[in-house]
This record gives sequence, structure tokens and C-alpha cells, in this order.
Amino acid sequence: MKTSRRLLVLSILALAVIATPLSARLGGSGASVSFLTMGGGARPIAMGCAYTALADGPDALFWNPAGIANMDRIAGTFGQAILFAGMLEENLALGVPLSELDALGFQVLAHLSGPIEITTYDDQDGTGNYYMANNYAVGISYGRKMTEKFSAGVTLKAIDLTLHRVAAWGFAVDVGATYNVGIRNFRLGFVVQHFGPDMAYKGEGLIFNTRKDTLQTEDIPSTYKSEPFHMPFTFAGGVAIDLIEGPPSRLTMTADFAHISDQPAKGAIGLEYGLNETLFLRLGLGLNTAPDFGDDEEGTTSVDAATIVREVLSNRNTRGPSAGLGVKIPVGSYDVAVDYSFEWHWYLAPVHRASLGITF
Repeated sequence: MKTSRRLLVLSILALAVIATPLSARLGGSGASVSFLTMGGGARPIAMGCAYTALADGPDALFWNPAGIANMDRIAGTFGQAILFAGMLEENLALGVPLSELDALGFQVLAHLSGPIEITTYDDQDGTGNYYMANNYAVGISYGRKMTEKFSAGVTLKAIDLTLHRVAAWGFAVDVGATYNVGIRNFRLGFVVQHFGPDMAYKGEGLIFNTRKDTLQTEDIPSTYKSEPFHMPFTFAGGVAIDLIEGPPSRLTMTADFAHISDQPAKGAIGLEYGLNETLFLRLGLGLNTAPDFGDDEEGTTSVDAATIVREVLSNRNTRGPSAGLGVKIPVGSYDVAVDYSFEWHWYLAPVHRASLGITF
């Protein structure tokens, strides 16, 4: 018990030391690399992204790598969502137990634009040529049960951003921990995500020729310099507790507090009801911990009820309320899980996600 407490305290202190100076650096992440903050899996999204403490199975790789330490069977998930402007999100995760104490995980997260037709001032209806804007993150994780109650995990991931004729490459690290208090399955979770060096675009799209003048015999090759941009460094902490302990019914409540480096701090609450661990109903609600209602011309705040609701009930990336369904079906010696989530956004169209999971 003393050892587990020491490990927990040391982990919390380490995460706090890393997170405190970096989380204060707001407004620096590149737009393309922000896809890392959207997570993966229909189940976590349906619960409002309040998944730091609950994280388990392959989906944990996108939220808290410590969650794979408790896996006792090989399991994988594949998820897909159609995002705004026709963008496609795909995520693949695989967890492989190495022993009763540790496990390896592999993840792929992709945001794909598909072909986009190039237009110019002279050809505003399209030139017949196309480009793509695709973003990828590929990671490997290791999770270990340090004690019966305390688990820790780490992820190393490579990131590739491709935009037409330029690209950026980088890497980042996630570090997470979970602690099960043991009362009503009460769990604590902490994670630092996307900790890595700045990225910058390179490629032939930045190369051009300076036109010659009367003193030059030929054009001079030149290169634009891309401004470096930061990773979307994230610090999140959360709790999970079983309000109703099954069988046959289980009701789990989760709550998260997250700070992404280029956004104000956010909170979220999630619920999952499971019937015989076969049928699942999930709900999620984001909470803006620092709503900005703005000021009128006289410097005083004057807002209507709709603005208050929108500002308070907004999650990471202005996500709104979410919900989802899930079913787990035994097929021979395998378990097949199908999950769906509906995610409402305040300013953009709703997002539907579906995930298929298999436990071997």
C-alpha cells in the first residue's frame, strides 16, 4: 500500500511539473496538428471525452496509455467518422498483453481530405488538377500494472502532415497513470499528451525562383521558410465511479478536466449504463470552465440564455452534448463489439462515429 501511494504521488508530481509551464503557452498549435486532440473510438466520444480515468481496452491508447495494462486478451478496434467539409477520420488500435502485468499497444489515427480540386483566379470552377491534405499519427505504447491498483503507460508516436506539395514530420510522447481506490471501483486518471518538439513544413511547394534583373544572367533559386508551430500539448485529469454495481446493471459516471495548450481549460461529464455487459447506453456533456461572454460597448456583459448555454456547455474543440449506443456479442471464442456515437457541435454539423471491436 505504501509503495503504491508513493508511486501515485510521484506520478502526479511528475505530470504536474511537466504540465504547469507548458500548459500556460496558449495559442501556439498548428491547425493541421490539432487533429491529435480529437481522440478516437466511438465509446469515449459518446461519453463527452471524459475517459481519462475509465480508459481501458484498445481505445485507451488515444486517451490514456495506462489503460491497456489491465488487458488480459488481445483486442483491436477500428473506427470511422465523416467530419466537416467531407474530411474522413479513421482510427485503428490494437492491444496485446505480454503478461499479467504489462501490455503493448499500437495505434493509427488518420484525417483524410480526399481529392480537392485546385482552383485559380482564372479557373474558379476548377483546373482539373487535385491535391490532398492528409494527417497521420502512428504510435506504439507500453502499459504496466505497477501494483494491484496503480498502472502507468507511455506512448511514442510519429506524426506526418501532408498538404499538397509540402509536408511536416515530427514525434510526440504521451504519459499516463490510473489508480483504483477500490471503493465502488473509484478510479483516478492523469495523462500528459502530445509532448514533443515544434514542427515546420518543408517541400517543393516552398521553393521558387527570384526573377532575374538587368544584373543577373538567370533566376535565383529561393525558398520560403515555414514558421514552426507547437504540438497541442494536453494535460488531463479525471475520475470514474460505478454508481450502480452489477450484475445485471452497471452505471458508471466519469468526469474530466482537460487543458489543451491553445485552448481554455475544459471539463466534461460522462455516463455509461451497461446491461449484463452486453448492451450499453452512453451520454456526455462538456463544461466550459472559463466561459467568455464578451463585453458590450459600455464594457459590461450582456448575453441571452442561448449564449450562456453555448458557452458553458462546450467541450474540447467546442464539442457539444454527445450520446451513443453499444452492443457486445460473443461469437464463438471471440467477443465482437459495435459502438456508435452522435456528437453535436455548436457551430458545425453533427458528427456520427462507428467503431468495430474484436477481442480474441
